[in-house]
Amino acid sequence: MHGVEFEAGTVFAEYRIDRLLGRGGMGTVYLAAHPRLPRRVALKLLNRELYSDHEVRGRFEREADVSAHLDHPGIVSVLDRGVDDGLMWISMQYVDGRDASVFRGEPLDPVRAVGIIAQTAEALDYAHDRGVLHRDVKPANILLAPSRTGDRVLLTDFGIARLRGDARQLTRTGAFLATLAYASPEQLSGAPVDHRADQYSLGCTLFTLLTGESPFPAENPGAVVAAHLAKPVPRASAMIVDLPPGIDAVIARAMAKEPAERFTSCEEFARAATVALTRADLGSQGVGGSQPLLVQEVGRAASGSAISSEAPPAGREQWSADPDANSLNPTLVSTPHSVPQAAAYHGGNLNPVGSGSIPRFGEAAAGAGGPVPVVPLRRERSAQRAVSSRWRVLAVSLLVLALVAGVGVVGAGAIYWKFLRPNRVPPPPTWGAHASVASGFTELIPSGPTGRGWREANCSATPSLVVLPGDPAPLRQITCTDADGLIAWYTEYPNAADADAYLLRHTTEDATRELHHTSLAAYRPRDPAAPFTLAARERGNVFSANSVVEVSWPGRSFEETRDNWWQQAPF
Repeated sequence: MHGVEFEAGTVFAEYRIDRLLGRGGMGTVYLAAHPRLPRRVALKLLNRELYSDHEVRGRFEREADVSAHLDHPGIVSVLDRGVDDGLMWISMQYVDGRDASVFRGEPLDPVRAVGIIAQTAEALDYAHDRGVLHRDVKPANILLAPSRTGDRVLLTDFGIARLRGDARQLTRTGAFLATLAYASPEQLSGAPVDHRADQYSLGCTLFTLLTGESPFPAENPGAVVAAHLAKPVPRASAMIVDLPPGIDAVIARAMAKEPAERFTSCEEFARAATVALTRADLGSQGVGGSQPLLVQEVGRAASGSAISSEAPPAGREQWSADPDANSLNPTLVSTPHSVPQAAAYHGGNLNPVGSGSIPRFGEAAAGAGGPVPVVPLRRERSAQRAVSSRWRVLAVSLLVLALVAGVGVVGAGAIYWKFLRPNRVPPPPTWGAHASVASGFTELIPSGPTGRGWREANCSATPSLVVLPGDPAPLRQITCTDADGLIAWYTEYPNAADADAYLLRHTTEDATRELHHTSLAAYRPRDPAAPFTLAARERGNVFSANSVVEVSWPGRSFEETRDNWWQQAPF
């Protein structure tokens, strides 16, 4: 039997079932009466056939654990949990309303859309301050209930969230559970994920509410992945004529491919979106003071462009550039990488966030600490080019004058060396410690991280690896993603025995097709819900003897991946 079927009036775990609220891949949700209090609850039950799945069961328990750490009016509360008759259940606060996905296909009033985003942003920042990432922000997880001031917004479904400092990892390296349409590039590429991934998803959500369509609609999941990784953010104002163009720059910054280029918090993003709606020209006037809010040029560099030099308000943590300093990254078993330093959080509270109203002009961007200036990267680079150009013109003039005045070859050469000599081209970056991985797959992985691999794939060293209990710990890994959305993970283990142990635990060898005269083998995942579609191992190559290759090709079966990638790959 798929799922759980209860008739109205059935008593389960002392709760009296009223009616079915919804059904999903993991569980079923019923409206039920509390056994001892005059209140109704949402009773979520894990599908019976999934109870034996350790990972799914752990994720179900995780939702209750994570939500229990959060006490916020904008987050659905977990009341209790247990196991009865072989069924795991969670009782949660019941929200008598609907979720924001009901607006799919129709643009929402911009003021209402930004109000929903503002309340969601406040809830997300509250969770982030307590070390919790949601990792699946989307309209379907934003519940709306009526209130005196408009929408009451509550964030729900922390099923794939994780707690800071929690060593239990329920998803292997490369596992991806968030909805593709709203997933951040770092989630899709296997890079470390922090609070800014939730902001990216919130930016996608605002785009959807404003336009009625997700930012990168496509039938092919691979095309959606490729768009998140490489395509520019579409302009919402090009789809909805009444939207001010300034909103495009705000969404584009929240959805920047590089996390360091996004806003420093979700609430800062919501404030900028509010300002975009209340101003016809974001860049022409000052906001709440003499310094301009240049949101039209939001593609700033993370370094040298801090939002404010003030200390954050009480209760707000500074997000460190060191992955070890904030524990929101997965368990690190390889050398931690360095990420660009995010700009310091700008102090100030957005009072209208909770009510869904729009701040008055001058309040939204200024907050408690004054206006929020943003340093535009393009303008800064243009200035640098202009200075460089003037120096070159001056240098040519000096060189001509020196030759005419008879300064001589040495003097003219000195002038040339100082002013005209082109900048020395730095050597291309190398794989460093990850060169041992790349050396085993020279036709698949480029010689350096700036090159392109097989099928024009972009490759990067995976800075942090997640290890399931009982699995051998890998040494290092390189991740490659091509334009079709295919992701390949090249993982090196300390020895061949560890690589074999990993494959034995998670795969079965496929013997239906063989590449003759090679020792290359393909492996089928044991778990149909595994995050990889196919694994490969080449024992005949001494350079890759300790490595395992895993491939995820969204929308493709094992057989399709085997025939269209593994059989053709230049191992």
